[in-house]
Amino acid sequence: MRLGLAVYVAITSGVLAACSAPTPSTLEFVDQSPLQPRLGEITTLNFRAIDSRGEPQPGVHVTFELQAPVPGVELNPTEADTNVGTGIVSTQVVAKGGRVSSVVVVARVVDKVAISPAVTFAGSSSNSRQFTFQCGTVAGEASGGVHAIGAFDESRHLIAGVKLRCIAHVADRNGDGIAGAQVSFLTEAGTIGPSSTSVTSVVGNAEVMYKTSLPLPEDVSPGTFTWNPPGSGRDISNPTYTGEYIAPLWMHPFAWVEDPIANFDREATFQEPRRPDPIRRDRDGSPLTNNPRDNLVSMIAVTTGEEAFDDLNNNGTREESEPFVDLTEPFVDNNDSGTWDKGERYVDANGNGVWDGKNGRYDATTLIWVQERILWTGWPHKEDREPATAQRNPKPVVKTLSPLPPVTLAKFKQVPVDFLMADPWFNSMARNGDDDGCNAVSVGPVEVAALARGKAFTYPAYTRLRYIIKDTRDPTDPTAPNYATPGIDFEVTADCIFTASPVEGYKAQVAAPKVNGVVFP
Repeated sequence: MRLGLAVYVAITSGVLAACSAPTPSTLEFVDQSPLQPRLGEITTLNFRAIDSRGEPQPGVHVTFELQAPVPGVELNPTEADTNVGTGIVSTQVVAKGGRVSSVVVVARVVDKVAISPAVTFAGSSSNSRQFTFQCGTVAGEASGGVHAIGAFDESRHLIAGVKLRCIAHVADRNGDGIAGAQVSFLTEAGTIGPSSTSVTSVVGNAEVMYKTSLPLPEDVSPGTFTWNPPGSGRDISNPTYTGEYIAPLWMHPFAWVEDPIANFDREATFQEPRRPDPIRRDRDGSPLTNNPRDNLVSMIAVTTGEEAFDDLNNNGTREESEPFVDLTEPFVDNNDSGTWDKGERYVDANGNGVWDGKNGRYDATTLIWVQERILWTGWPHKEDREPATAQRNPKPVVKTLSPLPPVTLAKFKQVPVDFLMADPWFNSMARNGDDDGCNAVSVGPVEVAALARGKAFTYPAYTRLRYIIKDTRDPTDPTAPNYATPGIDFEVTADCIFTASPVEGYKAQVAAPKVNGVVFP
């Protein structure tokens, strides 16, 4: 018997339906790899089909599309079938543009839809503008703020092994940290260990331990601070200069005068402080000249990346008209001149055997670098203090501001004691402990109140310290006695504590000027 056309069509349709996979009950997003893709990297997105029994469903044909078109982003493949056993189907996304992109991928099977989370592609290269290098964590990982460590005793003898953690942070032009970047370090003085290279963590941080050791910092001649050093700003006439200030602003070079203790609170001349050392002598017997930058140590961090530029049209690539930051080859600026000088260590980026300044062109791939500077400080010897002989110590580094002798403390009154203290090179002494400050001991009918304590974050040419001397008699006590003429003598001595380093730092104890007086009546 011959089958009719309608019966034949019905049979054929039934067979085809039996051979094709049914629509899944559920279509879901599974995962993404890598989680933080960079421009140019391939990102794989996985989706899964689930049948009505809750089991992975194979052979389901899935199509993929971008939720919204994004220039420079490709999706491949745009359709595929789910795998046997897992029910998973994959597509890959790659962003080839030069700017950050964010896309959402939609997987679809008839009326079933699964949407991926937003996939964001960060920049691919380390950027010189986002490259930082700082020492001494003070506000969380990779934060910097410790600028000085105690490296010398009062005789100017090196205390080796004083430690300081330093962290370089590597990021792309959008500020995203770059993991796995190799960073190299060079220093003028001391050592960076256990090696001079480190690899960045998942958030872009490369940590090294710095220690005081030989060689010592380079002894330099006193200089003059200027807000407009060669190579700074838009100055293109000095291609061999970095534009760095002669001293970092945390040293307060904008307040420099030649004798900051004697000329306290005077108008700045920008002349670097200087003094003849009352202890150390040159080979001919003349005193050495001490100034703050004698113990200013330059360090650099170096990695591979791109010079920074201003992306004015936001297209992710540099146009000829867009300004950029032209870098010199990396070097350690021992003498703070802002340019390479003979004997200073450098990295030969182009391998030509000489140090080169700025090349006048934008480099998308080069050695980028950043400088950090820290102070090695000491504490004053008795020869550095007042009273001084004009011949041996014409510029003492410890001075009482107030009260000036003779000190008379009236009944129920108090008097603040203010004094200045610097190290032998006219630097504030390293102060890295939360309780650093002065503790005073009194003899006589007075008591002493200590004032603010804590760490220092800037290092001018001296530290101003203060405590309060009070009459011990209670003003609320009507029977508080009067003292007979000529009053009762008192004496106050104070010891000031300075912590050398935030990492296992020793504590230096330095005597403040002694205060004598009379409590009357």
